[in-house]
Amino acid sequence: MFLNQLTRLHIVSLFIALMLFSIKSNAETIDSKQATTYTITIHKSNPKLAQIEARFTLKDSLLYMGWGASNLSNRWATFVHNLEVMDKQEQLLSVQALDDAQWKINAPIHTEIRLRYDVHLDHENYDWSSGIDAVAYTTDLGVFYTGRTLFVLNGEDRTNISVSFNIPKDWAVTNPWSESAENAKSFMATNITDLVTALIFAGNHKEISLKRDDFELVFALGSTDIMNQETELKELAQGVLDYYIELMGGIPNPSPDNPLHKSVVVISSSEKTDGEALGNNVSVLIEKNGDDLSKTFSRFIFAHEFFHLWCGKSFSPASDDSEWFKEGFTNYYTLKALRHVNFLTDESYLDFLSSFFYKRYHNDEGVGRYAMADGEKKHDHWGLVYAGGMLVGMSQDLIIRNATNNEKSIDDLMRQLFEKYGGSNNTYTLQELQELYGELSGTIPTEFFNMYILGTNKIPIDEYLTLAGLDAKIENGQLIISKTDVTTPKQQNVLDGFFGELNTK
Repeated sequence: MFLNQLTRLHIVSLFIALMLFSIKSNAETIDSKQATTYTITIHKSNPKLAQIEARFTLKDSLLYMGWGASNLSNRWATFVHNLEVMDKQEQLLSVQALDDAQWKINAPIHTEIRLRYDVHLDHENYDWSSGIDAVAYTTDLGVFYTGRTLFVLNGEDRTNISVSFNIPKDWAVTNPWSESAENAKSFMATNITDLVTALIFAGNHKEISLKRDDFELVFALGSTDIMNQETELKELAQGVLDYYIELMGGIPNPSPDNPLHKSVVVISSSEKTDGEALGNNVSVLIEKNGDDLSKTFSRFIFAHEFFHLWCGKSFSPASDDSEWFKEGFTNYYTLKALRHVNFLTDESYLDFLSSFFYKRYHNDEGVGRYAMADGEKKHDHWGLVYAGGMLVGMSQDLIIRNATNNEKSIDDLMRQLFEKYGGSNNTYTLQELQELYGELSGTIPTEFFNMYILGTNKIPIDEYLTLAGLDAKIENGQLIISKTDVTTPKQQNVLDGFFGELNTK
């Protein structure tokens, strides 16, 4: 009897083991079918040609490329050549080219395919209204691509996308994806957004890595003359990074739908200074042999876009009516950060404020016609929304500091928003901003908001600057500012805070 029971137990155990093995095998088969891989090959003999092979299971019958390049009739497909699709039996599938960088495949859903195509790096031969900085280009050290210029996609919900590079042995590749433990030139993108918003530089460039807790900031210095500025750029990046972390109380913490562990900044030389953010990454072009203003712009672009990892990604507005806050306050803290790391002096800070920002605000045709809260106009009226929003930030900061003997400031506002909304999908509202201002200053900011944010009145920034003991006046549309001999400790503390000194008590 005991032996019979033992035998039955062995049979049951064997059956369970077989079932578990079958489940595991089926899961591995499903995972294999659902795997998405891209392999990018670039030869030193022809670096402006990228040969791409992709393998995945079709989710629908449409291939497509990411947004952008709307100035071209065929968008990013303009640069795609020799596209072909095969099934797993190596049989060519019929592919029909459509408009708007799309192709239709004559194959059923769930078909496993191999996709091959070439991308010609001819993007510099075209005019780009927002510049080449977030498109693709070559330098003396290598090639730069954004993910949206390289990848032909299928479906919208792919995750854990494998990307490998076959590049010259003496080349390295910089990108924002996690590295594979098995292969130094293989990576894993979290999802399609992570894939197409990537900045990629492959070549003999210099890479700088700065790590803080679970966050890594990686710089790719893409031109020889930029590599010669390595020490200065590294010190600037370290100072700005640490300033923002101290200000906010932590590393960036965006929504769980957009996890962030690594941000890439690519800096190369060009005919003019320009820059743009793509996803969590920043591309900067610095005018070769440019003047001091060009240099200041290049540093400003980096520090501005980098701050958006907090103000914009970790906490964001519920609607366009608070774009002035997101963009304008980012401008203000960019100035503070550059002053904090001593890239700007007090005098150059004030000069940049008056000669650039106030000038852009005063000369914007939208000022006096549109409300700053009309965020849809931010691209057509940079002076109104970006510069005007910065003037609001300065005004409210000085009001709060003056009302609280410098015990509170908009630094507290930023920390409150970061603590409340960081790591969530929730968003702040214009009404909430107004209430938080009132709580910090102990005043009722309704009139200020109605006049300068919801209304079309011009901000009298000269009046607010005097709260910091500055001599400020507006003459013939120009903001003239100078430092005076500050007479009270309170004014000195307010002035120090205005220039970026943090009070993190």
